[in-house]
Amino acid sequence: MTDKNIKKQLPVILRFLIKLFQIILYIPIQIIFIPFAIIGLIDAIYKEMGKSKKLGVSFSAVQALQYRWIMHYFNTRPDPLSVTFTKKFPCESHFGLWSTLGALIISQRLFGFTTKLGKLVEPGEETLYSCAGIRVLMFDKIMEKYVDEMEQIVIPGVGFDLIALQLTKGKKVKVFELDQDKTLNVKLKH
Repeated sequence: MTDKNIKKQLPVILRFLIKLFQIILYIPIQIIFIPFAIIGLIDAIYKEMGKSKKLGVSFSAVQALQYRWIMHYFNTRPDPLSVTFTKKFPCESHFGLWSTLGALIISQRLFGFTTKLGKLVEPGEETLYSCAGIRVLMFDKIMEKYVDEMEQIVIPGVGFDLIALQLTKGKKVKVFELDQDKTLNVKLKH
């Protein structure tokens, strides 16, 4: 091997070693989280299935809130309002989300361990898995860019997404959120 080849290989080897080290550090954190994850999953399933059904709220209405929560904690897009709402919301478990994703969140913050969760992909490389987060961010970009020029915003199938509330606060924009009556009533109540 020539010196040039060694220099080209070094970044690949270095990235591999860093990733391996991150995985080695992540595993014990995940093991510690297992009991919490089991309890959190039970709580999340109860709230997302049981309470949602009781209140007549669809799971897809809750997903926009979940994506915003995930993006907030994975530092993709800050969204403290969605986190605060999640803590009070009867159809989602803040504890459940934290207990199942906490090891990843902590590992990312402590030593840069990353997964595809909460990451953005380049335009044209979207997958079914990544399109929901991209949709959220594209909508946010459009809103941020044009909100001062808008007289009204109509959001069909808004679910529990709070972006209109965040971006129109203190502005003279009328917001119309369209969704099922039960979803909107639960959203207004909490």
